[in-house]
Amino acid sequence: MHHDVAELERQLLKAAAAPYEGAPLPRPGPTLAQAYAIQRKIAACGNLPVMVWKLGLTGREARDAFGADEPTIGRLVASAIYCDRSDVDFVGAEMFAEAELIFEMGDDLPMQDRPYTRDDLCGALKGVYAGIEIVRTRFETSELPLALLIADNSMAHGLLLGRKLAGGWDDRFADLPVSLTRNDEAPVNGSTARVMGNPLDALVWLANWLRENEGSSLRREQLIAAGTCTGVTEIQAGDTIRVTIDGIESARVTLRGQNV
Repeated sequence: MHHDVAELERQLLKAAAAPYEGAPLPRPGPTLAQAYAIQRKIAACGNLPVMVWKLGLTGREARDAFGADEPTIGRLVASAIYCDRSDVDFVGAEMFAEAELIFEMGDDLPMQDRPYTRDDLCGALKGVYAGIEIVRTRFETSELPLALLIADNSMAHGLLLGRKLAGGWDDRFADLPVSLTRNDEAPVNGSTARVMGNPLDALVWLANWLRENEGSSLRREQLIAAGTCTGVTEIQAGDTIRVTIDGIESARVTLRGQNV
């Protein structure tokens, strides 16, 4: 099925810049391979290295909803990383927050012929953090089919890096209680186990996906947002979002109002 990939790339690049007018949904949409090619090309336009790999659809229910066989990825540069307790601009028509476990690479992961294992990844880590991922679409609606979600960088927009939880992997991170609270509302409760049953396995999956599909590997200082522990929460300008991991407040962000 033919699709004008170059036109979709142009529209998404335009939609990423102020005044943040969403791109129309193309019909027909791209294939999954075309969608990743669009994501890759748009990321390359800035000539900046990927500093955050975002994993999406790491929960089975989310994959089933999209008809996906595996998680999705997105890419962010260093300017999309925010310090804990930052104020972040609200942009576009809709934004959402997700509570995440974040991995920090301490070493380049060497390319190898065999699949990466948990031990390979544990040996390359230098930090595990709490985090809040801020997501938004570049399309006119966030109700997207799978291929457009991928072309849309899996809706990756920004990553707030919260409290450092450890200098490396600990098996307790496989199943810790996590909650996300918007303002004074009741918290949304979840668990790190919602991320592929164990966030470490999401990290292993990403390493192998990059090896097989990009011919590349995870690099020193890159951050990996492993996937939402609490689902997706819609946020508005003026909101304050707090994430608690294992009963301790571990990340906080406030959305600055902005005329859009």
